[in-house]
Amino acid sequence: MKRVIIDTDPGIDDAAAILMTLGSPELNVEALTTVFGNTPVENCTVNALRILEAANRADIPVFQGASRPYNYAEPAFAATIHGVDGLGDVDLPTPSTAAQKRNAVIEMIDRIMASPGDITVLAIGRLTNVALAIAVEPDFAQAVREVVVMGGAVNVPGNATPTASANLYGDPEAADIVYRSGAKVVQIGLDVCEQVEISAAQQARLWAADTPATRFMQRITPFIQGAYERRGRLNNPGGVRYNDVPAVSYAIDPTLFECKDLPVQIETQGAHTRGQTVANQRNDAEAEPNARVAFGVDAARLTQLWVERVAAV
Repeated sequence: MKRVIIDTDPGIDDAAAILMTLGSPELNVEALTTVFGNTPVENCTVNALRILEAANRADIPVFQGASRPYNYAEPAFAATIHGVDGLGDVDLPTPSTAAQKRNAVIEMIDRIMASPGDITVLAIGRLTNVALAIAVEPDFAQAVREVVVMGGAVNVPGNATPTASANLYGDPEAADIVYRSGAKVVQIGLDVCEQVEISAAQQARLWAADTPATRFMQRITPFIQGAYERRGRLNNPGGVRYNDVPAVSYAIDPTLFECKDLPVQIETQGAHTRGQTVANQRNDAEAEPNARVAFGVDAARLTQLWVERVAAV
């Protein structure tokens, strides 16, 4: 089993991704660390607890992390996509469990440094916690097995701006630190996320499983589905996209993806390009790759895997 920490900002698509990991025997989810993003970090922490309770996995600890970007700017949230509470504003009950008292960044550092080379961070939110861990512990980047990043847009437009994806635009300075750190970075961005859509028929099969986890997903999905429909981002009637699902799918089965090792820089200064992933695809001999970037995906196999794994929770 691959040991993983999920660094997350739940988020409807985070819920879909977390439940997939919990139904996957390939992964041992050791902790959830929360970061601001789709909603304030306090909401993200409550939502992480809600997701774990829906999966009957309250044994997994939750640690709250950064509430603002690395440069302490005002955070931006995504209420129009995920709802004010982050999970579709469907009046979910307050979780019966609580987060741990320890800060997420300290916990992440201690776990990674205690098992160098063993633990993967699934970074499906802003990269603030990971960047802070790198800044605090000089050996963190070499000790983490890999950082799988949900974010970036190379050959497709961004979803936060014309050039930038939401997670990297939400904290470009943190993303820049992570990509320059020497850590093994895998970028699962919009180049593949936009190819992965759960069909209405697949959703119906999952809802028919009628478990606490599938009922949870069925309840929160209409909000993000409606938001994407209004923006013309769906390809099929009744479909839905959960952009965090491909990133955790990479941890489960990398053969789902076609990737290239490329030099990637994060734009932090541009007035119109802040947060952009600038990937050098020119095959320059002197340009050293620092990220594995996904461009292709077996969407049919991945979406079927999501249905199977969430149904198994």
